[in-house]
Amino acid sequence: MADNIETADKWTDNVNAKDVTAVLKLSDRHIEMIGPMGASEGHDTLAEWVKNSGINLSTKSRYAKGDCIIFEQEGRWENENGHVMVYTFMEIKEGKVKRIARFDSLDEAFGYCAMSEEDLVK
Repeated sequence: MADNIETADKWTDNVNAKDVTAVLKLSDRHIEMIGPMGASEGHDTLAEWVKNSGINLSTKSRYAKGDCIIFEQEGRWENENGHVMVYTFMEIKEGKVKRIARFDSLDEAFGYCAMSEEDLVK
C-alpha cells in the first residue's frame, strides 16, 4: 500500500510540474479518466490534460485500501483566484495509475470505491 501512495504522490507532483513524460511513465497506457466533463481514456488525452489544465494540487489527506487511493486536495488553477477542494480517486496496479476520478465530496469518492474514514493514512 505504501508503494501505491508513493506512486500517487509522484503522479500528483508530476502533474503540478506539467511533466507530461513523467506522468505518462506512471500511467497505464489505457488509463481511464473520469471527471465533471465525462470519461475518457489513454495517454493522448492524459497528455493534453496535463499540458492544458493549469491545475496545481496540494494534498491535505490520504486514504488507502488495497489498490485504491483517495487524496483530499486543494486545487488551484492558473489565472484564477481562489481554490476548491477536490477528492481524487486513483486505482494503481503494478506501479501505474490505471484509473483516476475526480469528485466534489469525500462521500462521493468513498461511495465510488467502498472506502471510509477508517482508511485514513496517518
